Amino acid sequence: MSRSLAVTALASWVFAELLGAYMLANWVRSGAAGRRREEPDGMSLPVLAAHAGLNLAGLGCWIVFVATGLVAAGWLAVGFMVPAIGLGVSTVSIWTPYPVRRRPADVPAGDAGPLAGPARPTAAIPDQLLARALEDEAAAGRLVDDLLARNLAARAAPRLVPLDPRALVPFLHGVLAIATFMLATLAAISAS
Repeated sequence: MSRSLAVTALASWVFAELLGAYMLANWVRSGAAGRRREEPDGMSLPVLAAHAGLNLAGLGCWIVFVATGLVAAGWLAVGFMVPAIGLGVSTVSIWTPYPVRRRPADVPAGDAGPLAGPARPTAAIPDQLLARALEDEAAAGRLVDDLLARNLAARAAPRLVPLDPRALVPFLHGVLAIATFMLATLAAISAS
């Protein structure tokens, strides 16, 4: 067994677990755990519990593997990790950025209220203007020119998308999970 590979997998696993615990604490602290029944598209507690439980069971087996060199414990840990990663992937859209702050149901789609970002120029044409332009060829030409100019101006202006640093936590958690899986699998193979 490549002991350094197994220890590296253990360190990666522990760090991924710490990030997961941090996300869970923020989820509970934000009140999202209490609003689960009101938000049917929110986090599923059974999925979250299964994800965490399988990871912790796998981590326990991996610690036994590192401490004793028992190959069966190493493969059992990898076996626990497979469904745990699958359950983790199923929560990505809900957790990124975590806890997700969504537009309230009573706010129209065009008006996100305090959640709205900077206003972007719109390329929509009011119905009245379009109806008038269709009746007059010169007006239609001006409308097309205006629409092209607005669209070209909107494309030329750089749109800065603000990076939400909270999105890096679940991203790093997922990257560490995949790295841990690869390291653990390689360590279990080398021990076999």
